[in-house]
Amino acid sequence: MKADNHIHVAFVGNPNCGKTTLFNAVTGSKLKVANWPGVTVEKYEGNITYEGYDLKLVDTPGIYSLTCYTIEEMVTRKCVLDDDIEAIVNVVDASSLERNLYLTLQLLELGKPVILALNMMDIVKERGMEIDLHRLPEMLGDIPVVPVSAAKRTGLDILMHAVVHHYEEGPKRDILNYGEELEAKLSVLEERMKDSYPNHSSVRWHAIKLLENDPEVKKDHPIELKGVADRSYEKEITEKKYEYI
Repeated sequence: MKADNHIHVAFVGNPNCGKTTLFNAVTGSKLKVANWPGVTVEKYEGNITYEGYDLKLVDTPGIYSLTCYTIEEMVTRKCVLDDDIEAIVNVVDASSLERNLYLTLQLLELGKPVILALNMMDIVKERGMEIDLHRLPEMLGDIPVVPVSAAKRTGLDILMHAVVHHYEEGPKRDILNYGEELEAKLSVLEERMKDSYPNHSSVRWHAIKLLENDPEVKKDHPIELKGVADRSYEKEITEKKYEYI
């Protein structure tokens, strides 16, 4: 066990993936309801104790991407980028896996421990579908992949064990290579931006967003792109992610 026995965990996922149902199943009735700072979107928090750790869990609004076009995206993005968040439970609809994994790849680039909760596995079985539970973790950099059913409350104990264990291990390796040209640009940007992020965990994510001409990141780093890129590479980066999936 690490010296600090508190873990702050964010539950993140697409809309209608069963994320909030899973969050409620894990936290039970121990919920605190407030609003996210500056907006009217409700914030749900819960506290549980597991394997000697005090876990503070927060349920984020459902999103498809870590962009900042909607209030929900802005709220969730700000939450997962916060240094207080030490692990992320990415809840996915296992019956629509490929669509959900686009967000997963973005979360992995944050450099934080990510645990994949494969929700709705009962539906997968009912439809006669199969998910390779050995290949999927390898594809995602050997992160924990835990089949759960929020509705039937199955897999919850295994999921929480994975959260604690993966938090103790720390984040896994980078998995997605964007090709020689983009990786060269990212390398330069990461070097220029590293002092802005002392723990270095999210430097690569910020460099990627800067290459995408993300307005929020560009606002914080107005000169780092000089001599590296004179246009947005969002199309190429998005295509690489979908190719990987």
